[in-house]
Amino acid sequence: MAVPRSADKDLTAIVEVVPEQFFHCFGDGIQWITGCTLGKNNLQLQPLGKFAVTVIEMNSQEGVRISFRAEFLEDFLQWSAVADKAHPQPGYLPRPGEVSMRIQKILERPLSELFSPRHFVGYSVSAPVMDWTHVRCTGCGELVIGRYAHHLGKEAWCPFGWGHRVHGPGPDEGR
Repeated sequence: MAVPRSADKDLTAIVEVVPEQFFHCFGDGIQWITGCTLGKNNLQLQPLGKFAVTVIEMNSQEGVRISFRAEFLEDFLQWSAVADKAHPQPGYLPRPGEVSMRIQKILERPLSELFSPRHFVGYSVSAPVMDWTHVRCTGCGELVIGRYAHHLGKEAWCPFGWGHRVHGPGPDEGR
């Protein structure tokens, strides 16, 4: 499947990393390569804790899921310059040129040693529907998208408003 970089919303990318995952910068690379972004609403996060992305061409509904091969990642994670990130060794520094040499060796490997692709036909994905509704949180005074507000009587509360009052008296004060 060869498609050009997304100019608008012709591609959707679904990234499976999670915020606390050490490989979270993977999403940055996906944005750069595919042109899919949070701003265009065609980059979606599906937090599965995996090292994978699914890219769908919206008109044809063809998609490809690309994941790193486990063998490659296990080897990569044992490399001292990467392992030091998980278990820092005081005073450890990679040898001069080691990082660029390792990157060059990775770039020279066949893609089949790095990735496992799976092709899909008829992959239907819908973009999130924009929610223009909003209410002011009783607790913090900020606007919150309607479906994220919690309603207690006539008051609306954001998910954080219960314990983080910023403006004015709370619901039980001043009555």
